[in-house]
Amino acid sequence: MPSPSASIYQSSEDRARVLLSTALDARLRPISRSRSQTYLHASLAAYVAGWDAYVHNLVRDFFQAVADPLTPKFHFMHDIARSASETAMKRFNTPNWDNSRNIIMQYTGYDPITDWVWARRGWLVAQVRDRLDQILQVRHSFAHGFPIPAYSWTQTASGDVRLTAQCIHDTQRFFANLVSRTDQGMSRHITSVFGVAPPW
Repeated sequence: MPSPSASIYQSSEDRARVLLSTALDARLRPISRSRSQTYLHASLAAYVAGWDAYVHNLVRDFFQAVADPLTPKFHFMHDIARSASETAMKRFNTPNWDNSRNIIMQYTGYDPITDWVWARRGWLVAQVRDRLDQILQVRHSFAHGFPIPAYSWTQTASGDVRLTAQCIHDTQRFFANLVSRTDQGMSRHITSVFGVAPPW
């Protein structure tokens, strides 16, 4: 069962899929390349926004899962830490590898680094880190009117640098894997460190 934050992420994923399907809708043909790129950019931005919200919400889910109001000393410290995390999350606005890992680790004690792999693709930590940071760079570039960076996944066979439906499908699978693995890792962390089974 996914965490509440993963369920919220899935709703964001649904919106991103609608944008992708609009870009590919044959009933809208002929669709200009610029219009198609607009939908693809919006879809990628929706996945990034979903990941950003997931990280925020996962920290909140953690505090909800480990709360123990019947132990006053623990509860007092818990509230201080939860309040500090909320302050930090107000400044958290670029969910790249370092920022996402740091906010999760600093406010929950869970370091997701060993979980942030993509076994189905054979990707280890370094490859997942690079792809997450590249996705953030691509989103940053079109959000600020810059050309999209040339990465292996943003270049077509003809050498054009642009987003394609395949890029967006891969981004969807990438974030689905990252959310699933982070959810599982956080669940194990809560169980092993706090001795409680999270409600997901």
